[in-house]
Amino acid sequence: MTMWTSLDPAAVAVDPGGRATARLRVRNTGDTVEEYRLSVVGAPAGWARVEPDTLRLYPGSEGVAEISFAPPRSPDALAGPASYGIRVEPREHPGARDVLEGQVTVAPFSEVRAELLPSVLVGRFGARASVAVDNIGNTALTASLTLRDEANRLTCEMAPNSVQVAPGRAAFVKLNIRPQRIRWTGGTEHHRVTVAVRRSGDDTTVDLNGTYEQRAVVPRWMLVVGSAAVAASVAFVMLWLGFQPKVTTATGEMQSGSGAQAVPQGAEAPLPPAPSSAPPAVPPGAPAPAGDGSGGGAGGGDASQVGGGPPVPPPAPKTAPKAAADAPVGPVWDMGYKPDAIVTYAQYRLATLGNECALKAGWTAAVIDQATQTSLACYQRHVMADQKSSRQLTLTDKKYGTLGRATLTSMWAQGIRPEDVTSGANNFKVRMLAASLWWANQSSISDVDLDRDRGYANQGIAYFKDPGKGEPMKADGGLTSAVKEYQRNVGLKVTGVADSKTLNWLVGGAVKEPGKVGR
Repeated sequence: MTMWTSLDPAAVAVDPGGRATARLRVRNTGDTVEEYRLSVVGAPAGWARVEPDTLRLYPGSEGVAEISFAPPRSPDALAGPASYGIRVEPREHPGARDVLEGQVTVAPFSEVRAELLPSVLVGRFGARASVAVDNIGNTALTASLTLRDEANRLTCEMAPNSVQVAPGRAAFVKLNIRPQRIRWTGGTEHHRVTVAVRRSGDDTTVDLNGTYEQRAVVPRWMLVVGSAAVAASVAFVMLWLGFQPKVTTATGEMQSGSGAQAVPQGAEAPLPPAPSSAPPAVPPGAPAPAGDGSGGGAGGGDASQVGGGPPVPPPAPKTAPKAAADAPVGPVWDMGYKPDAIVTYAQYRLATLGNECALKAGWTAAVIDQATQTSLACYQRHVMADQKSSRQLTLTDKKYGTLGRATLTSMWAQGIRPEDVTSGANNFKVRMLAASLWWANQSSISDVDLDRDRGYANQGIAYFKDPGKGEPMKADGGLTSAVKEYQRNVGLKVTGVADSKTLNWLVGGAVKEPGKVGR
């Protein structure tokens, strides 16, 4: 051996977001000058550092380095003891390297974030929603949920009433809301509902406010139209009964004598006026002409990206036909699959691109029809041609014209700029980034995961129909953790910041475990 080492103390405790230190002593017991390289190994290596990381010692001399532990206040640093090692490698005698073992204990902390998807429910006989409960603490979470309405005029069912969530994961609770009294006629009645999420061992709650819009079975406009139709029918009958045309026969003319006047033979009735030569008007809701494809997205200059301004509302689509009972369910979505709100979101995204890949009017909602397949393939080729990501969309989504998690990751990330999603930002672009990361980080998709995906899809559809209805979201620690997870998954530098490079990789369709479709 050419060295003597000591670690003091061998075990330390630290709070998330805090700092703790230990000291490493190294003595050169050889007879030559030696340089010792120091490094941290083990689970805490991501949030531990040693300073200095190199000690140059003369024979018989001793040096000291400080190991600092600074676990983040996030699920990245799990609560409890974690073993680590300090590797000491002599440069001149590498075979004499040593590893000193220690232990750092991270204190637990709990933090929960919840979201009602969607926050506005619409229906005549009831509506369904989901509550997403995210555990952004570093220890397992048990949470109970209760639902109430202010006027006590709703029947609410919730399953399950409590959930257990691992650190950094999410659980979903399904809600079923029905009115106690059905509105047959009249306008829309608004019911305010509140979901209270309470963490086990804590009396404080996270309150989620939502609205159930109960519409009448026979809407007001139908009554107006029906009344107008009845009035028109009555008027027509009255006019018909009151109009008694005088019928004259040839016999009558002969009996009337010379007072009768014959109609000249060959007389022509007057012609109607010629139609106007003005061009026909553009029907309301018709799509605007395709742009030049110069809209700026995260990557800039990409012909497939949409600009930073609000989208132009697309025309109403056709209603999807009823699918066969044995039709497959995505992802990946292709022709012949069951209708899905996630496909509808992608169609609205394509319809508002403003370039040559935009989905033209006449598409059928919720299914991949010929027009949607053509627009998808055009979009995918542009993304793959212009983005610098090493991944390929077709590696995960299988072929051009199908819709999978790589294409959805790209579509949600379109138009996001780094300054839109900085820490503390509160806007719809933050929600778009959260949806893009959710698609990119999940390589195994369950039915519960699809519920959350459809919740994001419905919010995206509402936004593209009317940007003013885009529900904002705040960039907090949970979003930072998702960005870090994505950066680790695709091999980027882990910073937790959605910079231009990270956004470009999202737009390029880089996802966790490319090649896995998710189901």
